[in-house]
Amino acid sequence: MNCGNPKSAIRYGNPQPSRSNSVKVGRKVQRLGLEELAQYEPTSAAPERDEIVHALRKQWVPWSNTITFQSQPGTTGSGTNYQSITVSTFQYAAALLNAVVAAQSNYDERQRIAHGLGYALNRGIEVTITTLFQSFSQIVGSLGAEPDDAVLRRAWQYLADASVESDAAWLLSPGMTASLFGNDKFTSGDFVGKKVIETARLPMLYGYPAYNARLLRAPASGQAEGALLHKEAVILIRQVMPTVREQFLIRNLADGVVAFDLYNASEAIWTAETPTTDADPTPGDYGAVLIRGN
Repeated sequence: MNCGNPKSAIRYGNPQPSRSNSVKVGRKVQRLGLEELAQYEPTSAAPERDEIVHALRKQWVPWSNTITFQSQPGTTGSGTNYQSITVSTFQYAAALLNAVVAAQSNYDERQRIAHGLGYALNRGIEVTITTLFQSFSQIVGSLGAEPDDAVLRRAWQYLADASVESDAAWLLSPGMTASLFGNDKFTSGDFVGKKVIETARLPMLYGYPAYNARLLRAPASGQAEGALLHKEAVILIRQVMPTVREQFLIRNLADGVVAFDLYNASEAIWTAETPTTDADPTPGDYGAVLIRGN
């Protein structure tokens, strides 16, 4: 859904710095989450491992339907070194709370509805983000195959070539995670502090945390598309934060409750980490790697 054609507004970020230093990108960054609806459930079973959201933790809140980022420096002219993103994804979830049910239930039905609506909205955002992975230009692994140590090391190298040394995360499917459980390097007490057989969680892999993500895109049965990505590799814009409205409906003898938001997500374009020359830098999605597997 297009937001219409409101008054034009442009926000600029600073030219992208090297990820190897402590310089922070000049973007308006906020913690990604349902701040207004803290009682909502996260999308994963374990709140501390809300995998896709946790890997990003950032957002923009614009006042126009199109945001223009100055993603990379350059001298090729006006409009050629910018990345524009249109806020176009509107979603909502709704439920009815019958007055008789609310009066006789032994449970807090209103809270249960709030949990369900919050899950639905946050799940939609995470699915939007994971759908982007298929278009990453840096690819390792094969669909349907178990990822091995060589796949992980090549993915790590892609980010290292872009001077990424921290603030990245692995997003792996349950099948990929189970495959890596079979590698002693990642599971044995001889190599890691805690035995994975006791925790059922992968340790840090080559300096980055690994998350068991259940909302990854599956092109076919037995296939999955995970990722290794820096927290600035995906831009999430939320123009309308999760908002709740409630009204009593006489014909239904029930409270109608709806939650909605307006957002969009996109790959972030970086510049190649190369020696300084007189030529413009090469833009690309260097902050993320698509991991194909099972």
